[in-house]
Amino acid sequence: MAEITLARVDHRLIHGQVVTKWLKIAMAKKIIIIDDYLAKETFMVDVYKMAAPSGVDVEIYSVEKAVEEYNKNNFGSGNVFLLFKNVDMAYKTFKAGINYGKLQLGGIPSGAGKKMVFTAVSLDEKEVEQLLEMQENNFKIDLHIVPEESSIDLNEAVKKFRG
Repeated sequence: MAEITLARVDHRLIHGQVVTKWLKIAMAKKIIIIDDYLAKETFMVDVYKMAAPSGVDVEIYSVEKAVEEYNKNNFGSGNVFLLFKNVDMAYKTFKAGINYGKLQLGGIPSGAGKKMVFTAVSLDEKEVEQLLEMQENNFKIDLHIVPEESSIDLNEAVKKFRG
């Protein structure tokens, strides 16, 4: 049975920080990206698989396929690093029944209706509501860009959002 050692929202998915820092902290040899759109893009699936360091397996699932794999064998064995491109996919995964219990918010770009709440993390009202619902269901949620820098918890981010 696999253990999800880190779940992170980072719009860049597999990139330098993830590979050199967070993957080591997760002590994982498997990255599972859950994204309904990306799972259909075979070219991009190949690109992300090639972006991972040697010895690290990468799987890209839709939410539906992730639930199927999770229910079948809890994503296999060893430590797993879950990655999401956005809060919506993390939320849909939670609503579909995969309780990964802890979520780290990394790079989430700004856009229409979004407000920066932490370095490189911008949220809109829908994302804030989704994250608060997850927190109400015993998820620990923090915003953390790189391991060497400090993090803040969701409540502090919500204060900045609504402040």
